[in-house]
Amino acid sequence: MTLTNYNLNFEKLCATYKLGLLSGVPEQISGGFLHRMYRVTTNQAEYAVKALNPQLMRKEAVMNNMIAAEKVAMLARSQGVNALPALLHEGNCIHEADGQYYLLFPWIEGRSISAAEAGLEQCILIGQALADIHASDFASLHNELQRDSTAEELRTDWQGYALQGEAMGLPWAAPLKANLDKLSCYEKQVNAAMAVLRGNIVISHRDLDPKNVMWSSEGQPVIIDWEAAGWVNPAQELMEVALYWSDFESGHIRKADFCAVIHAYRNQGGEITDPWPEVLSSGFHGKIGWLEYSLRRSLGLEGPDATERELGTSQVLPTLQALNDYAGFIPVCLQWLEDL
Repeated sequence: MTLTNYNLNFEKLCATYKLGLLSGVPEQISGGFLHRMYRVTTNQAEYAVKALNPQLMRKEAVMNNMIAAEKVAMLARSQGVNALPALLHEGNCIHEADGQYYLLFPWIEGRSISAAEAGLEQCILIGQALADIHASDFASLHNELQRDSTAEELRTDWQGYALQGEAMGLPWAAPLKANLDKLSCYEKQVNAAMAVLRGNIVISHRDLDPKNVMWSSEGQPVIIDWEAAGWVNPAQELMEVALYWSDFESGHIRKADFCAVIHAYRNQGGEITDPWPEVLSSGFHGKIGWLEYSLRRSLGLEGPDATERELGTSQVLPTLQALNDYAGFIPVCLQWLEDL
């Protein structure tokens, strides 16, 4: 398999799609851990340009799902959700120059906030926005988005990854080996939970954390970065969003903000029909997936780019810690939910 590096050519991108003449050097800005984001200014307009990870985009399923996900954003916007879909060229959201794929967005004035900065008001607005997304009609896209992301049982070869990391002298090898039994236990909990939850799924954003929301000067949320959109159990996503916005990852979760997200979701018409124990067990799923992807990235199995490998390495130990922290939090959270 040929591994691929980024091949950025903003001048050709601007010329091909008639975006105008570049004004200065494009500025790399924060854009998450999967892709690279740039602020591009031309003599016509300003754009937020997302250079898509070349190794991921080699996979046909990823390309197809990204195109469908942008349709989710456009349909959500048409139904009143304050979403920011990608710009289209001849009906296509994917732009290409020299074999490198991009998503283009109009530059919007606003700012993102961290989970630590978020307050009760923001948590309420996010809970309401999630309920609105879940209430949106995406029936026309039901056959375009893959439904199998949680259908297969998790059976990850954690020991194999640990041995590879050990052979390469990577810093996460020993901690990973020390947690093999825990990881196996988390996977079993996910598999049991998803057998219950996958019968109730909706199309949604699936990554509604603080980095994917811009706040306007009027204090309203603009939901960006829809490329993860797809099928999800609504209560599972609600739990993830409540944890994101109450700053669970810092180790100092704010109970009032956590509860505010769930209250606002319910008050906006969101319904919770699934059992909380299974919902909480399903919360391991995304973290396990990110841990495996980070391991593969660190080992060079997802591309040869040194920056990509460093990003993978940087994410392994924090994700492993997040899994263990989450396991310890579940009994506490169940009590909070009972009090609600």
